[in-house]
Amino acid sequence: MTENRTRQIPEGMTAHAIALEDGAEIPGRRSFARYFDLGVAEASQGLVSTQVTQMRSGMVKETGWHYHDCDFQWLYVTKGWLELQFEDGETRRIGENGVCFIPGGYRHNETATSDDLEFIEIFMPPKPRTVAVDSPL
Repeated sequence: MTENRTRQIPEGMTAHAIALEDGAEIPGRRSFARYFDLGVAEASQGLVSTQVTQMRSGMVKETGWHYHDCDFQWLYVTKGWLELQFEDGETRRIGENGVCFIPGGYRHNETATSDDLEFIEIFMPPKPRTVAVDSPL
């Protein structure tokens, strides 16, 4: 039996699969990290982007308070750990197999990482602007 689709696939959107190690290295926000694009922005016709971020070495100083001009930022830690401070005053360490969701415009500060940190990151929409802000605390 064949089922009919109840939802149309948006024009130009395609299925896409890629190994993490096959992502193209791209410029990124932080000099202490390497960024690899996984091609999802193109496959999704600009709906979301997915990248892998790997540390060149652990952080030596905080990134500073900032937010991203997007709907959301989502990350999944595949190796190591990342420590984030949020505008509500909470500090969280996200370790291996941990997930972090940050609404667009939500102020945060990366305060520390392990030397081996690696995470997958999704932005909606792709490639948002990072805006530096004063500390809310």
